Amino acid sequence: MKNVLITGGNGDIAKAIVAELQKNEEFNIYTPGKEALDVTDLTSVHQYVEKVKPDILINNAGYIEPVPIAENSIQSEKHSIDVNLLGVFNCTGAVLEHNQQALIINLGSSAGTKPRGNWSSYCATKAGVIMATKCWADEGIKTVCLSPGRTKTKMRNRLYPDEDQQTLLTPQEFAQVAMKAIEGEYEYGANIDVSRQTIDELLV
Repeated sequence: MKNVLITGGNGDIAKAIVAELQKNEEFNIYTPGKEALDVTDLTSVHQYVEKVKPDILINNAGYIEPVPIAENSIQSEKHSIDVNLLGVFNCTGAVLEHNQQALIINLGSSAGTKPRGNWSSYCATKAGVIMATKCWADEGIKTVCLSPGRTKTKMRNRLYPDEDQQTLLTPQEFAQVAMKAIEGEYEYGANIDVSRQTIDELLV
């Protein structure tokens, strides 16, 4: 049995990945919400990781609050950086401390390669996650970054309530790509663009 830890476990993408994992009886799945695992708190991270000892870590926890940099909303920007980037470092470092052979799957974003006004902290953190993945692979770590485009989630609906839902990637489709990453189908260090435009090719 392999222990799988998915941070941000209450999110739609996390739930879809769980549904895929549950089709296979070889996984013990842990999906803590932020109350059980605060990815920004090293003590919380180390305590949780020591308890479950993951073989696979999926860094899924995320936060976004669009704001122009001119508003100087530093606390909001800092929280975005702490969750989206520092949290990935916190959890990855803690897991590797226990298991150097663990598989690390990072959730990036299309925003990590495409600039968007008012999203500077989010875009910057996701760009950082993509590059960290490449660096860690260069260190010999088994790691892949999956970068979803526009996806049908509660977070997306909060930001764009009037968006045409038919144009969005579904969490279930993304979860199928995540399973391919778990099965080792992607080169370590790769950033996989997962979008409505690429999904058919990815799931061939």
